[in-house]
Amino acid sequence: MLNQQASGAVLAALLLFPLARLYPAGHPGMVRVPAFKGALRMEYSAGTLDGRVLDSLITDERGRRYSLTREVDLPAFYIDRTEVTNKQFKEFLEVTGYAPERPDYFLKDWTGGTYPQGRENHPVVWVSLEDARAYTRWAGKSLPTEEQWQLAAQGTDGRVWPWGNNYDPDKANMDSQDTRPVGSYPEGASPCGCLDLAGNVWEWTGEVQSDGYHLYAWIRGGSYFYTKGSPWYFRGGPFATYQRTKLWLMAPGLNRCASVGFRCVKEAD
Repeated sequence: MLNQQASGAVLAALLLFPLARLYPAGHPGMVRVPAFKGALRMEYSAGTLDGRVLDSLITDERGRRYSLTREVDLPAFYIDRTEVTNKQFKEFLEVTGYAPERPDYFLKDWTGGTYPQGRENHPVVWVSLEDARAYTRWAGKSLPTEEQWQLAAQGTDGRVWPWGNNYDPDKANMDSQDTRPVGSYPEGASPCGCLDLAGNVWEWTGEVQSDGYHLYAWIRGGSYFYTKGSPWYFRGGPFATYQRTKLWLMAPGLNRCASVGFRCVKEAD
């Protein structure tokens, strides 16, 4: 009888907290980013139409982009070495039974509740900001802030690419037709040891902001898919460590696409 009561209590706890997960000591699959106090420069590009800038934030004479410098004081943190994979996201679904309120395009590339054969280590895509946040809650983590993401990608020397200052197509998945398994480009590692922070897939960051007309989130890193861009679509391909792009949050579920994934962060011990 006592065992039945104990089992019932455990089951009740799991039902009450379906997104909670206990992790063993240490942070498997994560790398530590040391604390940093100093300046981070960011740059943002926008589309134009007939010479008119399509964003109220663009203020400089070049018309298409603006830059800013932020003074930051970031404590140390852990960040996933790679993007969250299909296999990891499926484990989350199986444990929690998560189902989005708006299922539009949710895991569009999956069939019958699972990812295509041989793609277990590809980054999960067709996930919205809400989907990514649900995963991070279950994992006991969070989405990185822009500043955390940039520090993990750039280190403290202001480098242009995670691996250095020179563009190198052999160090990231760029200008291709598909994602690659995470960690496929070990020579493209950032100073802290993170992989795939340029190319492969765009990555969600955690803050939602407004320009007075639209809600949006910043995505970073660029993707494998290299488009020319237009007034409605920013150009594709890899983006430098300091470049940022907004993704409009039109409605829950409508910001899922084939080239946006995510990774997680966790406070340092």
